[in-house]
Amino acid sequence: MGEAADRIVASAEEGLARLLARTDAAPDADISAVERDHRVADVLAHLHAWHVLLTGWVAEDAAGRTPAYPAEGYTWATLGELNAALHDAHRHLSYDDARAALVASHGQAVATVRAVDDARLTSPDAFPWLGGDRLASVAHECLGGHYIWAMGLLDRAGVPA
Repeated sequence: MGEAADRIVASAEEGLARLLARTDAAPDADISAVERDHRVADVLAHLHAWHVLLTGWVAEDAAGRTPAYPAEGYTWATLGELNAALHDAHRHLSYDDARAALVASHGQAVATVRAVDDARLTSPDAFPWLGGDRLASVAHECLGGHYIWAMGLLDRAGVPA
């Protein structure tokens, strides 16, 4: 594993540990003030869904296909609709099931990052379907960066740290 992957993984591992410690202490906290009709489990399920997208993009690329980025039928301009669809697909999950799915997909996403050499992770040309973005940046946003977002959401909802 190279330097870029090391940084992404370290940030992801630390962020997930902090997030789960917080959500495990308040799995039924009310976050409806900042996420209407959403639960703590939905936050974890959202993170899981983005891990699945990340690993899917890289798997599609490895198979020689151009991934639907961000997802089939969606663009970055329709990100809100994509997130709503992801919520609808996972809203049935209990906290324990959402947590288990998140931990599993986190492991898969970390393994995906570790499998890509640093030159490809950091090159803006390695994955043309990213439109000049570096996979390292995208992976960080789907992992450690997304955990920071989730912590901020919990902060805004008043969930104890």
